[in-house]
Amino acid sequence: MGESWNYNNLGPDVWGDIDSLCNGRSQSPINIQTACTNYQSFAPFSFQSGYNLTHNFTLLNNGHTIVGIYTGNNPMSLRLTGGGLNGIYEFLQFHLHWGENYKSGSEHQVNGMKYAGEIHFVHRNIETLKLAVLGFFMESVSNTSTSNIIHKTTATDIYKTNNSTLVVWQKYFAVSEYLRLMNNATTVNLNLASLMGSNLNNFWRYDGSLTTPPCTEDVTWTIFKTPIVFSDININIFRHTISFENYRGPQPLYNRTVYRNFLHETILPITDYFCCTGNMNNLANKHFLHAANKLILYTFILFTVL
Repeated sequence: MGESWNYNNLGPDVWGDIDSLCNGRSQSPINIQTACTNYQSFAPFSFQSGYNLTHNFTLLNNGHTIVGIYTGNNPMSLRLTGGGLNGIYEFLQFHLHWGENYKSGSEHQVNGMKYAGEIHFVHRNIETLKLAVLGFFMESVSNTSTSNIIHKTTATDIYKTNNSTLVVWQKYFAVSEYLRLMNNATTVNLNLASLMGSNLNNFWRYDGSLTTPPCTEDVTWTIFKTPIVFSDININIFRHTISFENYRGPQPLYNRTVYRNFLHETILPITDYFCCTGNMNNLANKHFLHAANKLILYTFILFTVL
């Protein structure tokens, strides 16, 4: 029996024919329009001790991505609370999405900007079984010196990816040669906290779905603002060894609200004058639209005078 979906002839454009949920109104990923987000304070995430320990993980090529599955004997140590989530969530698996170059590969976008890839850490509520995904953007740079691997959003907003994070990801990428074919698997010792990095303070939050069939909805998404920055050399290992280009494009937001847990947005907003229609209670959005309307008025006056 052949595969039911993929990223080629049975790709995202026809997933709705394969499973009707993929045509739902709460689908993921989305394009996060920063001017249209609402501020909401969330408690910090609280990770149990197992996240800071090194464990055995099985890495499996499932034909769509590389899945990291915990194979230790203490799964209860990999639980989290807080972050605006209700209840206790247990770690299930993590996986990657990536593309052909540094401009494509992420599933979520920010103001239409794509990243080189995206990492998803999937968790499940131990009582309701509801899923929550922690998503991290992957940014790639040509500089191979780890001391210079940084992310910069504005002149004053600069972040560095810790060497400990880069080292553990290098262990991950180094075994990709054993994962070329579907059902290939290997084991590696990894530390989840190091994989996630230290920039966990600022994030966006919304309700969405799985990004692959069956596209199950009622998934809580946390997309961290600061990407993990890799050398091109590391990501190229995946691009050349395991060529999936396994990402779904952004889905319509409809009437959903995207929240941010940081008060002031430092990423320059796009000039979309209509995206905030449903969020006018947000003072930042009001100011943004006021400035946009003034710009339109001044432009009209200028061309009228000329």
